[in-house]
Amino acid sequence: GLEGAFAYLRDYRFSCWEQKLTRGLMAAMYVPLKSHMPAAFVWPDSGKVVQGDLALAVEHQAPGGGMTYYVPKDEYVSPYLSAFTALAFNRMRQQGARPPEHVERRLQEYLLNLLRHDAVPQGFSKGMTATVRAVALAALAGNGRIKLADVERFRSHLPHMSLFGKAMYLQALLATGGSRAEQRQVLDGILAQANQGAGSMVFGESLDTGYQALLCSPVRDNAAILSALLAWLKANPADTVVQEIPVRLMRSLVLSRKGRDHWAGTQENLFVVMALMDYARLYEEKKPDMVVAGRLDRESLGSAAFKNFTDPPVVLSRPMKTGDAGRKAVVTLEKKGEGRLYYAARLSYSPAQPRNEAINAGIEVFREYSVQRDGKWRVLQNPVELKTGEVVRVDLYVSLPAERYFVVLEDPVPGGLEPVNRDLATASLKDAGAGEQEYPAGSYRYTLTGWLEDVLGRWSFYHRELRHNAARFYSERLAAGRYHLSYTAQAISAGDFQILPAHAEEMYTPDVFGQGIPGRLRIEASR
Repeated sequence: GLEGAFAYLRDYRFSCWEQKLTRGLMAAMYVPLKSHMPAAFVWPDSGKVVQGDLALAVEHQAPGGGMTYYVPKDEYVSPYLSAFTALAFNRMRQQGARPPEHVERRLQEYLLNLLRHDAVPQGFSKGMTATVRAVALAALAGNGRIKLADVERFRSHLPHMSLFGKAMYLQALLATGGSRAEQRQVLDGILAQANQGAGSMVFGESLDTGYQALLCSPVRDNAAILSALLAWLKANPADTVVQEIPVRLMRSLVLSRKGRDHWAGTQENLFVVMALMDYARLYEEKKPDMVVAGRLDRESLGSAAFKNFTDPPVVLSRPMKTGDAGRKAVVTLEKKGEGRLYYAARLSYSPAQPRNEAINAGIEVFREYSVQRDGKWRVLQNPVELKTGEVVRVDLYVSLPAERYFVVLEDPVPGGLEPVNRDLATASLKDAGAGEQEYPAGSYRYTLTGWLEDVLGRWSFYHRELRHNAARFYSERLAAGRYHLSYTAQAISAGDFQILPAHAEEMYTPDVFGQGIPGRLRIEASR
């Protein structure tokens, strides 16, 4: 799926220096990654784009050697853009391009001065300064302009660096021959901020808005971490700590496109593609030429052949059968031929009895019922007891420790209740809006702070479906944090009903999920 990122930058319409440089570097990576893209995608003038964009570097270099987005004056110099330019020049040289020597030399002198003095714009925090210096260290180390002692001089700045900065600092240590103990200290600081599922992984942190000056984003930063981990594995092939983390992180980055064929901006597209290029060099040196067969014990699940990097995935499946419940069986995949095989194994099941405790597998879900009686809202305990005609408010609380993608939250509606859908012309607006601003004493809402309210923002749960059997909420991307959602329902028939647990999951990574607690509902007929 790389062609979307290349097409995005090939056809990019804006023209600041960061965008020109990013486009040029992507063009330089087109030929070595062409085998990973469909034959129908072409960038015929990619070579001319590389040289043409490099020739524009002098137009964006200020007298002091730093780089600017538009106007080449010292007051407009961006320390991050300057360090990023040096990184890009290193990458372009690896692909056979030749950055302008006079521009690169003056740029390196600017970066060396950035390391020696407090040459950052007013308003840079300690963390921003440490991070941009780490990028400069990585760029200068990659070109042999600094030694290990220069890198070690900034070791005390490590706690202030963002994840992106730590990834760059690790690259600088690896390039200058830092000791394994020094490298492990940085690596452990990165791994400590990991959040993983069975087949995915993301690294997360909270940064203030000032980091926007460093063009930060979770996707770009995770891509830089992937490149750093791959460099670590290349230097430490016998490593047993990192192991398969790059595979999981790579998968998470691919999913982070959120339904598009490319990532959100120039930096994200470039850093992800650079990371995937590093990944291909380490893990995919050989073109696939394999046949894979699957079995459940001795029963065949089918087979598939892969001849190219661009072959689509194949699903081998088997429906559950009578007698499978409680059975132990072994799934076997047998691969014959060259290449690296990626696979996932999933089992769908229905428990005989619902769990009586919540599950937090990367998402935490809590549901609360309340009803208004005697002029006050009251939290209903399990078993929930109502009378026909009463309106119950359902509050759903979702907590995410890290950014999640394509999240669906489903709350099964028990028999005897019917959601009040305000989108229907026949719905009671009074009931639909019941209790919108008042919360009862003892509500779960008061146990934690920082709840993001039930708003229809683009990156919140912006889509909802209220159906007779379930209430569903959906978002393509959710930042780490706490989310509060609610809807109302009316007790319409008497009886004793099972309340199934609320469930949230990443639809394309269902092993990242959360499940609430089940309960019982008793509805009495009103007299």
